[in-house]
Amino acid sequence: MSTDSTQPHTPSHEVAVRPPPCAANQWKRAALMARMAPAFRETVSDDSEDEVDTKKQIKYGSGFQAAKAIIHEYCDYTTIHGIRYLGEKKRPLLERLFWISVLVLSVFTCVKLTLNIWDKWNNNPVIVSFAEKSTPVWQIPFPAVTVCPETKTRREIFNFTDSYHQVRDFQSNVSGIVDLSDKQKGLYGAVSQVCEPHLHDVTLGNKTRRGMEIIDALTEVSPHFDDTYLNCKWRNSPVKCSDIFHKFVTEDGVCFSFNSLSPAEIFRAEGIIPDFIFREENRLSMDWNVEDGYSASADTSPYPNRVLGPGARAGLYLFMGGAEIDFDDMCRGPVQGFKILLHTPGDVAQVSKQYFRIPFDQEVLISIRPKIITTSDGLKHYEPNRRQCYFQKERELRYFNIYSQSNCELECLANFTLTKCGCVKFSMPRNVNMPVCGDASLKCYNQAEDELLLREFTQGLVNAGENTRGETECNCLPSCTSIAYEAEISQADFDYKTVINTDSPEGKEEQSKRQGMKMSRVSIFFKEAQFLTSRRSELYGTTDFLANCGGLLGLFMGVSMLSIVELIYFCTVRLISNLRMRRKTRKELLKAVNKDA
Repeated sequence: MSTDSTQPHTPSHEVAVRPPPCAANQWKRAALMARMAPAFRETVSDDSEDEVDTKKQIKYGSGFQAAKAIIHEYCDYTTIHGIRYLGEKKRPLLERLFWISVLVLSVFTCVKLTLNIWDKWNNNPVIVSFAEKSTPVWQIPFPAVTVCPETKTRREIFNFTDSYHQVRDFQSNVSGIVDLSDKQKGLYGAVSQVCEPHLHDVTLGNKTRRGMEIIDALTEVSPHFDDTYLNCKWRNSPVKCSDIFHKFVTEDGVCFSFNSLSPAEIFRAEGIIPDFIFREENRLSMDWNVEDGYSASADTSPYPNRVLGPGARAGLYLFMGGAEIDFDDMCRGPVQGFKILLHTPGDVAQVSKQYFRIPFDQEVLISIRPKIITTSDGLKHYEPNRRQCYFQKERELRYFNIYSQSNCELECLANFTLTKCGCVKFSMPRNVNMPVCGDASLKCYNQAEDELLLREFTQGLVNAGENTRGETECNCLPSCTSIAYEAEISQADFDYKTVINTDSPEGKEEQSKRQGMKMSRVSIFFKEAQFLTSRRSELYGTTDFLANCGGLLGLFMGVSMLSIVELIYFCTVRLISNLRMRRKTRKELLKAVNKDA
């Protein structure tokens, strides 16, 4: 039997004589119209009864019926597990409730586990692990060695202990005590800035003072360079100490540094002031920077210096001394000798924070174990607070060319001290217009440093995340490529007199020359030929995050990327196509009705 016999034509003139049907049965009447019959017969021959019913609802039904039919259509065709059972029209209510419960449980579990992955990706994106291969010591610079003598004055020039008691007695109106001369007051004010803080109870002078005056005064009274640095060797070759050690100003006074970059490379144009420029280095660090290391074209004696291997013969040797008559236990305490700080060549030495003490009459061996942390390029697109470090070009400092956590903290302290006291300490980075604290401001800048530490602690505690450092006013995160020099120290008694052969004329002359002096020997070298480098890399990259989320969605719901595209397709392209088709069909029906009328 033909299709025409199973689906009889409805004459078109019957449409005009029938009363208007209700909206609920509109699609049934429209489906029987003569103009739509051929297409309807073709649909019946190809599709099941439910599919024909759904398509008729979309084309001819009311808005509610069409929306309901589109949802049923999505449920029939979706690849997400479980949803198709909700769309079946003849399923019992108990089955629907079962699948609704299963779907809700799956969605809840999937969302909860996905949020855990999101938390790891957002809060723990970085992992620090060892690099794949070890690094030889010749690939990194030898540390900058800053040496500060504990002896700050020569008694023949200035006696701090006597001056302190004289000032205190004079201010207490002790009879018979005269005031210091203007020259002595200037020297006392300068030396008191590098003495112990408990001596600042006796103030003298003004709140501000020229920084160069303080530095010149400290230089004038300090022991002579040649009497302090007696003998030096670099890579087992004798060198003049004055050729490799250069004057640097630290908070501990006038010190001397080996292998440090020149001030012109450390400071920006604003921070290069006469107070800090004591030398003009002909060589520049063209072959090295902290992030890239030495270039391939660097020779065996680049700048900054590097060693070719481990051991004392490949490192730095110092033979230092000091005159017992100049020891001042009041200014620096009962321990005499030297402070030594090992730091990266581009950092400004902050001797008061970390140092090794070298006492007199001791031979000290300092074996270095470098600690380097690098950062993979995959973390460059992360925000600094997420990766917890700064690349060199991400954070510019006002006074320093090279970013490091140490330089950043020093600059922040200088800015805070200026705000708090109206001046900065003579050793702090500054420009020519910033006033330098005088003798009357010693307590203020000491209190400012303590107050800044407390403020940083409080802010960091409040803003700290699970595995992130809290953002603070200074916000001095570590550099993404940083070098630290950890040291192991061993020492033994050293009797200088036994070294000199007193039987020879040269030995007798040397012994008489060094009469009343104490000596120390120091050797600084790398302990091993190679070391392991730590590396920051992605713990959860974008690919890992998507893979984990995709695995959970596939495990609990059978969802893939195409399933998401499918949902978007039904909500956009398919919906728009159905609406256009529905509008076109309604126009044709309206034309047919008007024509037959």
